[in-house]
Order: sequence, then structure tokens, then C-alpha cells
Amino acid sequence: MNFIEELYYGNINPNEKRYRKATPYDKALSIFTANEDKLKESLSGEHLKLFNELVNASDEISATSGVENFKIGFRLGVKMMCDSLLFEENKVFKDVLKERF
Repeated sequence: MNFIEELYYGNINPNEKRYRKATPYDKALSIFTANEDKLKESLSGEHLKLFNELVNASDEISATSGVENFKIGFRLGVKMMCDSLLFEENKVFKDVLKERF
């Protein structure tokens, strides 16, 4: 795993808090888990297996897209920082970077 993925997966913890209680996300998560539990109780056999595969695939899609979106945002932030340092008005920084790299 690279640094950005390590940061995303929580191996580097800049902020332990993942989400706030009583937010739209928290409400949606509560509804999702309650309905998931109800469906698991009412399903059996092949239908339960298919439902579990659907939930697992959905989790994988969310996780993968979350990581990719995090990387895109992180890279965008780095590019913005570089651009602000290399902008023509910051000629001093530009010259220093040229000398060192």
C-alpha cells in the first residue's frame, strides 16, 4: 500500500472521528443497518446467499470508490499547493525549486 492508501485506511490517523452522530449520514446508516438486519432475518438459503453477495459487492464498490476519490482529492490538494508555490508571483520559490531539483 502507498502512503495515501495507508492514510485512507486509518493506519495514519490525522483525525480519529469518522462521522458525527445525528447527521444525515448517521440517519441513513441506521436505516440501512436496520433494514439489512430485517432482510437477513426474513431470508434463507439461496436468497440469503444472494443478498449477502449483493451487500458485500456494494461494500467493495463503496470502499474502492472511496479510496480512489480520496486519492484524487489528495492529489488535487498537492497540485494546488504546488501551483501556489510555482505561480509567477512567487518567483523566489520557483527559483529555489529549480536550483534544488
